[in-house]
Amino acid sequence: MNVRRAVLGDEAILRELRLQAMTDAPDAFGSTYERELTRTAEDWSRWLSTGATFIVEDAHGARGIVAGRHDEAAAIVELMSMWVHPEIRGSSAGDALVAEVVAWARVEGAQVVQLQVTQNNLRARRLYERNGFRLTGETRVRERDGRVEMQMKRLMRASEGSR
Repeated sequence: MNVRRAVLGDEAILRELRLQAMTDAPDAFGSTYERELTRTAEDWSRWLSTGATFIVEDAHGARGIVAGRHDEAAAIVELMSMWVHPEIRGSSAGDALVAEVVAWARVEGAQVVQLQVTQNNLRARRLYERNGFRLTGETRVRERDGRVEMQMKRLMRASEGSR
């Protein structure tokens, strides 16, 4: 298994992973299969040119994805679009993807990495907790489907460094 940062030229891989994610776990994401399907090549290029996107690959090809983006506040990075193929869930793939976003956030000088996870996604919550994220008590209801999303944060320690 290998995790690498996605680059321009990976648009087709990104698109395929997002469509797989939307098919596999439509309730886990704020987007929909239909929305992702209509994205153009330029949309995928824009996705790759902002923040950082990481892909996990194994002998079967691209098998997971996560993205990190700066919040409006430069000191906050949002971990988003996390998905791992069902066949490799429970391996170290999810942890490796989260670690890449945290490492990127550290280099970017972020003080906090935060994310939203649906209330009923206990497996994802355990993954994030294992990687130092804690529930903040803040929730929001997604407009598109009424699902409750809970915020989780990981504070970056001063010893983890900055730019």
